[in-house]
Amino acid sequence: MSEDTSTQPAKRALREMLLAQRLALPEARRRVLDRQLCAQVLGFMAERPGVRVAAFLPFRGEPDLRPALHVLQEAGRDIHLPVLVDAAMEFRRWESGEALVANRFGIPEPAHGRLCAPEQLDWVLMPLVAFSTTGTRLGMGGGFYDRSFAFRLQPGRPPGPTLVGVAYGLQEVNSLPAQHWDVPLDAIITDYGVREFRTQRGLPPAS
Repeated sequence: MSEDTSTQPAKRALREMLLAQRLALPEARRRVLDRQLCAQVLGFMAERPGVRVAAFLPFRGEPDLRPALHVLQEAGRDIHLPVLVDAAMEFRRWESGEALVANRFGIPEPAHGRLCAPEQLDWVLMPLVAFSTTGTRLGMGGGFYDRSFAFRLQPGRPPGPTLVGVAYGLQEVNSLPAQHWDVPLDAIITDYGVREFRTQRGLPPAS
């Protein structure tokens, strides 16, 4: 599930532009946006059941959700972080303050903890580089999330966890090229609010 060669140049250019914008955010502005995002995440999750929550730690300018993750843990949620196993991605339970190790891309991962298969998660808070107004997600280009949740595209399969992108508002674009293997977002949380995409597809909202 690598990127379509016909769309690679456009995606690469967009990815580089938005990564540069994200990394260029002044630190004071980033702290404000992260506080707003954490508040939005907590407000969204407060109304919704489900114990097993996958999330991410900040890398290359991604939002810092650690304060929100700590609150979710205190409220009884199990937080899981992605770990790379060869070409696959699984999720390992993580407690705030536990040891982390850098994977081959330099992304911090839990060194220990119980593994959880993607199908067993309830919620997935997903990092991204860009998102469209219809819920298409542009990641870093490795395809790990699309491969991990490809089962959601199979007819007759249980839908599995709810996939929620978490990003700064500046990462929104009008449209993104979508391939048949791209797993769409169910919702997006930004510093300015929550947007549901499931209802655009005639499905009930994330709950």
